Amino acid sequence: MSEGLRELKMRATRRAMEAAAVDLAYNEGVRTVTVDRVCSSAMVSRSTFFNYFTSLEEAIFGSALDYDPILTARILESHSNDLVVASSLIVMESVRGAADDVVTQRRFALFVREPGLTTDVSWASHESREGLVSVIAEWLETHPDHARLPQVDRHTEARLTVALSIALGDEVQRFAREVDGEVTLSPDAFRVARQRIAAIAAHTD
Repeated sequence: MSEGLRELKMRATRRAMEAAAVDLAYNEGVRTVTVDRVCSSAMVSRSTFFNYFTSLEEAIFGSALDYDPILTARILESHSNDLVVASSLIVMESVRGAADDVVTQRRFALFVREPGLTTDVSWASHESREGLVSVIAEWLETHPDHARLPQVDRHTEARLTVALSIALGDEVQRFAREVDGEVTLSPDAFRVARQRIAAIAAHTD
């Protein structure tokens, strides 16, 4: 069933506010963005803004991530030997969105421009984090041979995996290069970041 005029207008209004918030953050920095500035740029009232968003952060960084099953399956199969890397890639690709979507591309670039955002946003978004834990736990249930903690329940391993992936993502973003909103990540960045985390986590007497 096609969208009606009212639904199209609502979608356009939300999109205009998201674009304004992301553009301000991209051009001037996340901490310079205010609700009033977004409303002024999008030509809406504060009441309209809060009819669509629960917070300024939601307008800048988007709603809780919805993990596409085809995307997650592809990444998990490609990186089944390292679910920490897979988890990090799932989040990155989910945030990045479509290649022709300027808003999601710039949103992704914000994490490169402002180191530390990956960790801040990941831990602030309980729904996104728990959603990813469920994705990893379900995958481990159907692929038990890839479990690193076979004696532990799948949810616990998934939770620990996602926690490590947040740290990994934050470190990898520091190696990224961004030009006009387009972010380039070298595979070596994941290798180096993974080695650093492993070295820190390693037990020594």
